[in-house]
Amino acid sequence: MDLGISGKVALVFGGSKGIGLGCAHEFAREGCKTVIAARTQATIDDAVAEVAAAGGAVIGISADCTSKEGIAKAVQVSTDAFGPPDILIFNVDSGPKGSFLEVDDDTFAAANNNNVMAFRWAVQAVVPHMREQSWGRILTIGTNSVKAPHRKLARAAQNTYRVGALALSKTISAELGPMGITVNTLGTGAIATPQFREVFTRIAAAQGQTYDEHIAERTSGYPVPRMGTPEDMAAAAAFLCSDRAGFITGQVLVIDGGNLEVLQ
Repeated sequence: MDLGISGKVALVFGGSKGIGLGCAHEFAREGCKTVIAARTQATIDDAVAEVAAAGGAVIGISADCTSKEGIAKAVQVSTDAFGPPDILIFNVDSGPKGSFLEVDDDTFAAANNNNVMAFRWAVQAVVPHMREQSWGRILTIGTNSVKAPHRKLARAAQNTYRVGALALSKTISAELGPMGITVNTLGTGAIATPQFREVFTRIAAAQGQTYDEHIAERTSGYPVPRMGTPEDMAAAAAFLCSDRAGFITGQVLVIDGGNLEVLQ
């Protein structure tokens, strides 16, 4: 299926590992000029080499995409190398974790910055070009907690500000829709990334299990009884950022193997 995005410029925040790297590969395969923005130069270099080896047109930039300055830097590097971004994948760290009684005001402020303010800055940075050409795709890699807040994981600030980011996304989608720009969110479930493995290795150990034992038990009740992959996420991301999805905006698509027991 031709997604109609060959030649588009795709800027992927957090594109050096996990879901972001899966997206970088997918957009490059679709013929996009792909820009990987992340913090750590070594992982950026590895990701760029990996995507380039598969035949993709790709560059990398070290930038903190939770800061206004870092976002501006990433957009400028993209513009200088390939042109202004036509597609933005907003995939950043959600901030420090903890339960409500454990964390302080700084943790909540960081979650607001990373999930809401950084998203605002990113959209502000890419919209002028998208508006000028009457075409653009903005996609946040979020979490299924916007449908059902985490209870078993200590994520007080994330539960709060992921929903705040979703409300902003819905608001922006109404404003930008007439300009040919769509704004959507992917809600992640259990996706096999390095970060997921790190977190759940600790959880498994605390329960006297190996990681593999814990994951087998965790996924056994899923309608699709396995872990998701970055490729699962990336395939959905590419579709939502395609010409084919031009009538889909302001939506959340949860990729979790059917795990959530909610209707909306």
